[in-house]
Amino acid sequence: MRTKVVEARQEVGAATFHVSEAKIKWLEQLYAFRERGEVLWFLERYPFLGSLLLEASGKIGSYFPDSQLFLEVFTDPETINNYQLVISIATNLAPNEAVERLEWFDEDWWLDALDRAQEKLCINVEFR
Repeated sequence: MRTKVVEARQEVGAATFHVSEAKIKWLEQLYAFRERGEVLWFLERYPFLGSLLLEASGKIGSYFPDSQLFLEVFTDPETINNYQLVISIATNLAPNEAVERLEWFDEDWWLDALDRAQEKLCINVEFR
């Protein structure tokens, strides 16, 4: 059976990128998309992030259980075409504890996975 392909496309030069509907549904079970259209555009443009996002959600859950995860595209207003996908970990933890857990997460997993993100993914903490 062929996987349906989302037809929401973004033309980039001569290339068109696709993201499977199944992968999007899976990611939407793990993350809340802020500005869904922008997130879909970004994932279609950088499809290698899909598997990293799936892996990251499990790792984040070990350090921030019961926290909600958000995905959004960040645009640096000082540079042209500099976009990054941001995972925001929404937590009720005290700021000092949240920062400490983020540092443990960075040391235990994220710094080793960073090269796979190709400077297109950032992870931060936000407070509820």
